[in-house]
Amino acid sequence: MVTLKEIAQKCNVSIATVSNILNGKSNVSKKTKERVLKIIEETGYKPNFMARSLRATQSRTIGMIVDDITAFGTSKIIEGIMEICEEFNYRSIMSNLRIYSKWLNKEHTHQDFVDLVHAAIDEMLALKVDGIIYVGAYSREVDYLPLDLPIPIVIAYSFSKDKSVPAVFIDDVKSAYDMTEYLITMGHKNIAIITGQKGIHTELRIKGCKQALKDNSIEYNEENIISSSWEFSGGYNACTQLNLAQKVRDKKITALFCFNDLIAAGAYTYFEENNLIPGKDISIAGFDNRDIAECLNPLLTTMEIRIYDIGQKSAEMLINQIKNSRPEQNDIQIPSLLCKRNSVVEVKN
Repeated sequence: MVTLKEIAQKCNVSIATVSNILNGKSNVSKKTKERVLKIIEETGYKPNFMARSLRATQSRTIGMIVDDITAFGTSKIIEGIMEICEEFNYRSIMSNLRIYSKWLNKEHTHQDFVDLVHAAIDEMLALKVDGIIYVGAYSREVDYLPLDLPIPIVIAYSFSKDKSVPAVFIDDVKSAYDMTEYLITMGHKNIAIITGQKGIHTELRIKGCKQALKDNSIEYNEENIISSSWEFSGGYNACTQLNLAQKVRDKKITALFCFNDLIAAGAYTYFEENNLIPGKDISIAGFDNRDIAECLNPLLTTMEIRIYDIGQKSAEMLINQIKNSRPEQNDIQIPSLLCKRNSVVEVKN
């Protein structure tokens, strides 16, 4: 394997010059830089990051510990993190805990999970990373991260029980408020809501819905609210339990707000089977802006979670901590974007 010294000898420059060029810190001429980079490409030289980390105070490496790379939005969060790392000349390495593959529908204890996370953190410390970003599979309160780490840590898509740990996550309250208010501005006062299963997302989105209704002097009717699974079947079954088709025909319901797009897709099928047309007989809105939102007919009005932004902001926060030893702020909530499409139509009251 070619070494840094051999590259320097081939280019007739110092080892320091080659090192500075690799780290983007060189003041050498453009001609010299191009010659060095050409030799590096021709020889296939690869920097020894582990050796470098042992010599340097900082390794310029950020570790990502990911609940499960297959979880909704996780890949985009990782992309956002990596973009910022590249921009600031940091490497990134990842540990995928694979919690869904390991434990979905299988028995495990909270301690099993704590041990898994702590083992991943120990591995990152052994690799001399400058900081860690923990990427949650879904929004929840995290209570298992050690608070005495020698390096900074930031949580993405979840948040810590201990508010001293910086986190970047969705502003569920404002996002649900914005969608509910939009439905109201389109003339809808009788709004049914299908939530997901009990949890942070559901709790906060209901809070946002209630506040929007209250601010517009509209009563929150518990009879038109039902929970379901976060899956397609959950939306279909919830519509059936609400007897929604009859309520639509009786003009008791004019709009349906589903707490994710898969639930909304199940509602579409329910209405098709009951000879009702979404976007005409009833307005439907979702949440997430998954790919399916633009495959439904009519296209689904929904809230787009700014997943990529969550990844970028978490990396920016971590790098700021690495440089300044303390976070600018502890929690950052990212509002979602309203995507107006044809599934919501205006009604005249």
